[in-house]
Amino acid sequence: MSKKNLTIIIVVLALVGIVSVGVYVSRQHSTVTTSQTASSSSPQDVAPGLYPNEIKNNATAVGFIIKNIAVENNTDPVSGKVVSDHLELTLVNTTAKPLTGFEVYYTMTDAKTQQKEGYYKQLTGFTLAPNATSTIHFDNQTGDGHFTANKNSLYHKSSDAIDFAVQVSAPGYAVQTIQVTKAAGGAETKD
Repeated sequence: MSKKNLTIIIVVLALVGIVSVGVYVSRQHSTVTTSQTASSSSPQDVAPGLYPNEIKNNATAVGFIIKNIAVENNTDPVSGKVVSDHLELTLVNTTAKPLTGFEVYYTMTDAKTQQKEGYYKQLTGFTLAPNATSTIHFDNQTGDGHFTANKNSLYHKSSDAIDFAVQVSAPGYAVQTIQVTKAAGGAETKD
């Protein structure tokens, strides 16, 4: 083998080594960035997607019902004033004991494009008192009965009609479902 060929082989190996190290460092940096971003917020609150339904409830006894659903023309239940459109569910406890451990899974489908997204939420801290009615809001507000929602979802980005299908689960009781369609035109904001 000539010196020239040997030199070329050494240079190629050196370049391969540099590229490999560069890719390794890049992957290491990318991993750190991803984990920092993921820890700052739930991916379901930031990245639109069809997330899996994690409800694993096969109970058959009815312990609560979904009395109402709203996805547009929402009003504040106390003041009666118009508030920004959001998913709102009114639940009724039909038992004589408090219910906790609620989970919600909802899908939204763009009626025109058929694009579909799905979001799973644990309603941590929410208790439905015995024989009581309570409303939960997916509106990114704070306080009792308020939970996060993805502001980048179809609901907020599409001006087409959006079909919602919602499942609500509480341990020991049958999953309840409801559907509604938000009219075309985009999200309304409070006045």
